[in-house]
Amino acid sequence: MPSLRKRVVGFMRQLSISNLAAAVENIGQGEPSTPCPKSPPPDFLGNCFITHYLNGSETKIDGPVILHGRNPEELPSKPVRSLDEDDEVFAAFTGPGRGLTTVNLRQRHLSISDPDVDYIDILESNDHHKAGMPSAGDVAGISNWFDPHDMAYGISTTLYEKNPTTNAINGEPIADCFGVAARADAGILAVADGVNWGPKASIAARSAVHGSLEYLNKALFSAAPGNGATTTRDVFVALLRSFHAAHSLILQEQGMLTTLTVCAVLPLADSSPDRYVACTCNVGDSLAYVYSRKTGVREITRGSHDIHCMRDMRDALGALGPVDGCNPELNNLTLAMTEVEEGDVVFLTTDGISDNFDPVVGKFAVLPAGDASDVSAGSQSRTKTRKAAESLRRSNSSGCGGSTGCTELPVVEAYQRHELTLLRMEDLLRRGVSGEGPPCDSAKKLCELLLDFAVRITAAKRRILEDTDLYYWRYEDGDIVQLPVLEQRRRRKKMLEKMSMVPGKLDHATVVAYVVGSTASSKGKV
Repeated sequence: MPSLRKRVVGFMRQLSISNLAAAVENIGQGEPSTPCPKSPPPDFLGNCFITHYLNGSETKIDGPVILHGRNPEELPSKPVRSLDEDDEVFAAFTGPGRGLTTVNLRQRHLSISDPDVDYIDILESNDHHKAGMPSAGDVAGISNWFDPHDMAYGISTTLYEKNPTTNAINGEPIADCFGVAARADAGILAVADGVNWGPKASIAARSAVHGSLEYLNKALFSAAPGNGATTTRDVFVALLRSFHAAHSLILQEQGMLTTLTVCAVLPLADSSPDRYVACTCNVGDSLAYVYSRKTGVREITRGSHDIHCMRDMRDALGALGPVDGCNPELNNLTLAMTEVEEGDVVFLTTDGISDNFDPVVGKFAVLPAGDASDVSAGSQSRTKTRKAAESLRRSNSSGCGGSTGCTELPVVEAYQRHELTLLRMEDLLRRGVSGEGPPCDSAKKLCELLLDFAVRITAAKRRILEDTDLYYWRYEDGDIVQLPVLEQRRRRKKMLEKMSMVPGKLDHATVVAYVVGSTASSKGKV
């Protein structure tokens, strides 16, 4: 029986490349444009994994329970193994470029209070962990942030197109940032996605990752004797305080808005065989996952968004930074925890990765008729935390949206989209691009597989936007003249129909991963 990946890849070749490419070429060429991909092949409805899933014959395996809440008191308190600064850091990595090391050059001590950030003040003052001072030369508690490892790795890129008139990639600089630090049996990792484009969005993301990881490295591994984290409740208090530190650093560095997701993977005390817990805190739409060979992929941060409601992909749902004066927007600030096993891979992604695994964005399925919740290309009502990208790039990712002519594609509800997204990730990690394996067994391989998928599925969109006819006028004598800006915009708006028919979402894309139970071994250094 063909693997899930083979069926998905086969369908992608049938619809997303052949039929969609043909439809795209027909638009504007004097031929009737195809409103949506051609009907699936006769065996599609019987053999496609989406149909199997919708019929109940393909199910998502449940892994260990995921618990979530808004404050530490809503979650169970489990003892964790003692942590101290003697736990050697065997890998640390940040990016893109210099990553978190480019901010906080004039370091401010965390004890300085910030009256504009009061969401953490509900915690008892005697719960506060006094963080130790950093060693000389340390940045965010780590001496070398450019020491990656196969078991602790991150990667970031842009999915946006290159502008033929300037030869520059649109959306630069990359407004994402990641960081991971791995010790024997423990790891902390963070990812942030700056809202909108530009240097201030990039500064916000880098400041968020720097501030949070600096605080956690001190509070969890360099705390004064007797003040370290001994339970998961202590860890969650530290995570919340690290978000306070992240927000304060954004204000200090004069950055704008960013999402932030941070995860601490720690060993549970008195467990045999060794068991671990992944404790996360997130705000916005950057998500955290676990990949297990036993149970597949599950999302740790699912409590931060309603999987039963269609969401607007422009809405980050929340953000750190000066959303309202100097205050953040913490609508979906969520704590979550789940047990993980040695060999599991915990990974965090920005929405440039996660959204491209969505079956509707990938043109494998459509929304119910009348549901345009994903992206309304003409809508101008955007909150401050919504990502304001050009309407051409954000053009209706849902394709035909369940309208007539596309009814032969499977129609999926919100919660089904969520589970199908996890199934697509899972099969890629289990069987690779070819469908023959081997299964992913390292953080580096996981990052490369997910990023490669996002790059490939968005290739057609980039090709459309890089068409020189959108920027230049060609005369019969062969001369080429750059079009006025208004004419460029007019021609780009005409491309909306083409853009809505091809898969993928253009964005900055970042993933960072850590293999649970990794040890300080020279093997795997990169």
